Amino acid sequence: MNLTVDVEKSSNVVRKLTVKVPAATVAEHFERGLAEVQKTANVKGFRQGHVPITVIKQMYGDDVRHKVFHNLIEESYRQAVRQSNLMPVGNPKIETPDHKTGEGAHDHSLKEDQDLNYTATVEIMPEIQVKSYKGIALKKDSVAITDQDVELIIKNLRDSQAELIPVAGGLILADGQQSSRAVKTGDYVDMEFEGGVVTETGINKLEGMKGSRMIEVGGNTLIPGFESNIEGMKRGETKTFRIKFPEDYGDAQLSGKDAEFTVKVNELKEKKLPELNDEFVKTMGYENLTDLMTKARDHLTKERAQEVERKLKSDLLQALIDKNPFEVPMVLVQTQTRALAQDIAENLKNQGYTEQLIQEMLGSEFENLKKRAETQVRSSLLLEAISKKENIELEQGAVDSEIDKIAASMKVEVDRLKDYYNKNPKFLEDLEYKLREEQTVKFLLGQSKVSEK
Repeated sequence: MNLTVDVEKSSNVVRKLTVKVPAATVAEHFERGLAEVQKTANVKGFRQGHVPITVIKQMYGDDVRHKVFHNLIEESYRQAVRQSNLMPVGNPKIETPDHKTGEGAHDHSLKEDQDLNYTATVEIMPEIQVKSYKGIALKKDSVAITDQDVELIIKNLRDSQAELIPVAGGLILADGQQSSRAVKTGDYVDMEFEGGVVTETGINKLEGMKGSRMIEVGGNTLIPGFESNIEGMKRGETKTFRIKFPEDYGDAQLSGKDAEFTVKVNELKEKKLPELNDEFVKTMGYENLTDLMTKARDHLTKERAQEVERKLKSDLLQALIDKNPFEVPMVLVQTQTRALAQDIAENLKNQGYTEQLIQEMLGSEFENLKKRAETQVRSSLLLEAISKKENIELEQGAVDSEIDKIAASMKVEVDRLKDYYNKNPKFLEDLEYKLREEQTVKFLLGQSKVSEK
């Protein structure tokens, strides 16, 4: 296709292509489109395939123009990108003299006897001249585990096996049931609550501020001031109090608002921990208390070592980003932000959160997700640039070794997983890309000045 293409550099990562498809090419595609319709058109008074082209043009001309417009835009854009030696990311923004993006209805027609002129604005991969990536000074945390760390693991283990037992004591209520001692921090309260927003005319009760649940007093799972108002109450008691929603509360309709709640304590329970002895730890699958403590220390050591390596890698990548500023295509950041949000949403959904609550949480975390996404995109682009500059290749057998690990973790046959990757080359390419990134990080750490904290 004979094209006229002019490329304007809007920024380091944005190019605006002005494309002209000559009238002769437009006319050729339009006539070809009419001929295709003519083959199958059913028009009263004519045999199929023998409808005069003038009739076809009169009846189907607009549809053909619409289709030819899209086909020509798609075909000519691909050619314009190749001619200009560009590596676009994401879809282009197409604008014609008849239509500007975001302005009025779309006019996707064309005139078959005139040139087709349009602009295509697209982001491209940045050209990164990576520098200062050798000899980076890094501080590595210690992996030493203390006795206090082991004791905390054992405490959490006992907490996980604790029983919640009703709290005794208190007066006999009118219903003949015994009340309890006063609620204190650390207690578990089974309660009913109903609330609303304080207005000038009274209390605007909301359905979302009503329900029943079990909470740990002092666990700070509710808005500030709620749990402290429950302290001192007893079983069977009802209390009404006012508190204020935090300014940074996730629901914009409630943030900073005064609220009134009425709470009834249905049950008061306290945690009873199991005794720490050989008999208890055997129920958890350990030989004795010494075995538990040894394995707890080993587990913590392995976990700490992994965390130290993650932080070391994070510090390395942040140092690379700081030393190599460059403009990032926003489409890559947006794509990565959506991927992060999707992972979080799936995780929250598996935990039983409602769709509305998930969307509220994602909304409040959007800016943080965007920052994380941009950091990840920058890191990936820098590692790729270093990998190419240093000619870093995957070690022999690296892919097979990784597939073996994945198969073991998924509990599937290795041959089946290899066959899956062979049939899905895009996934195999992603795996190789990930492994090359890891190998590049390994190379960089070997070139860094790492000292223990």
